[in-house]
Amino acid sequence: MSRYPIEIHGLVIAPEHRVFGASGRDVSGRDVSGADLISRTSVNVIAGSGIEGDRFCRHRPDYNGHVTFFSQEVWDEVRDILGLSEAMGPELTRRNVIVSGVDLKALYGVPFEIDGIRFLGTIHCAPCPAMNRVFGDGATRALRGRGGLRAQVKTDGTLSVGPADLVTNASFDPESASAQPIPPKLP
Repeated sequence: MSRYPIEIHGLVIAPEHRVFGASGRDVSGRDVSGADLISRTSVNVIAGSGIEGDRFCRHRPDYNGHVTFFSQEVWDEVRDILGLSEAMGPELTRRNVIVSGVDLKALYGVPFEIDGIRFLGTIHCAPCPAMNRVFGDGATRALRGRGGLRAQVKTDGTLSVGPADLVTNASFDPESASAQPIPPKLP
């Protein structure tokens, strides 16, 4: 097992609003402004359920996206590519946990722990067409293969904004978390 120091930059929940746009579904009429998002400094994570208060909590025990993770390093690059203002933050990607210091692609299909809470990385959290509405044309393309990680929650606990420890058997270079190659086939 390897231990990596990471930083949790943000914790976000959306109690009710679900934005789906994959597979060509129309997202034009859905509010993607982020007005429904709630930032927290800590959240309770429930095994087999997700983050207390989030729209996907208690969705179903085998759901592959109890919690979603997104890379701050990727956000910084995407913000530069798209010329976004500093006022726009990664929470608008609608991911629950914004982290730095970890290559999220290395955790696809892999168990990991953050501060003692066990997760199972399941699949890539693909950017949906709504991202172009939120961030402008080219956002979905800029996030392709870097949209984040969906994970199942295996044990209860509390996640908090700030420094944290990630423990896993996966290996990655924390210094180039956003620059890791895109796997040939995303899970």
